[in-house]
Amino acid sequence: MIDVATFGETMGTIRFTDIPALGGTPRASFAGAESNVAIGLVRLGHKAAWVGTVGHDTFGSLIQRGLRAEQVDVTGARMTDEHSTGLLVSRDAGLGSFAVDYHRSNSAARQITKEQIEHIFALNPTYVHLTGITPALGSKAYEATMYLAREARQRGIALTFDVNYRSRLWSPEEAAPVLTEIARNATIVFGGPEEIQMLTGCEDIDEGVAQLLDYGVEEVVYKSAGAATSVTRDTTVSEPGMKVPVRDTIGAGDAFVAGFLSGKLDGKTSSECLKRGHICGAFAVGNIGDWEGAPSRESLIALELGAGEVLR
Repeated sequence: MIDVATFGETMGTIRFTDIPALGGTPRASFAGAESNVAIGLVRLGHKAAWVGTVGHDTFGSLIQRGLRAEQVDVTGARMTDEHSTGLLVSRDAGLGSFAVDYHRSNSAARQITKEQIEHIFALNPTYVHLTGITPALGSKAYEATMYLAREARQRGIALTFDVNYRSRLWSPEEAAPVLTEIARNATIVFGGPEEIQMLTGCEDIDEGVAQLLDYGVEEVVYKSAGAATSVTRDTTVSEPGMKVPVRDTIGAGDAFVAGFLSGKLDGKTSSECLKRGHICGAFAVGNIGDWEGAPSRESLIALELGAGEVLR
């Protein structure tokens, strides 16, 4: 049995930590919102799987090997000779920011199929985790995502959904009806105020959250003004974020989701889940890379117990 099964695109990454025009040595790795969450969960002591499609190429092999090394279940991953693995290139844009270029127009991830969904159900996961990135990749990915969302609900499997709207992939008008339908099938929805407005048409965040709960969502988690808030029909709790030195913000949202879901799997309260999410997010921003800074369970528990700045 798997605690969390994730489904989506993972890409090869090339990261320049210096401004490329001035030279510098790039670093190759891989990243994807869903696989980032899977790695984060495994490091926290849970069983997680990633299901997706990569090319039969250097980055595809790197992704498979890397996820196996992190002990993520990849038995549902597929390799294809017909399409290449997508590529993300990030570079220092100055003033502590990064610029990102995507090379994914005909990537292998667009060939994700409905047949792979059955493998997810065979894993018997406690949660299935989706993001709003996958349905935007193409028609096959869209059909597979919608099938998974509907089937998960019908089969009584809890679906967690990180809206994760990407304007480079589609317009708000294209995305809204698709993401709203996924949300209607979700147990937990993660999103920002603007994303919740997109799903509900409500400009007021409280009204938007209430609308999502009316859709049948059990818990809505959103970040605003330096804090994260969890809302259910019975409770509303907020926890402030942690103030830590920031080296790289990429992957912080995925780390937060992994921490929050880890808390759920451990039977924690919503407040405790938010705090755990913040801790994982803090580890992420303190390191370079999408998932490399994800904490171990030992580090997490030590901080939750108030071990201070030195972990022994």
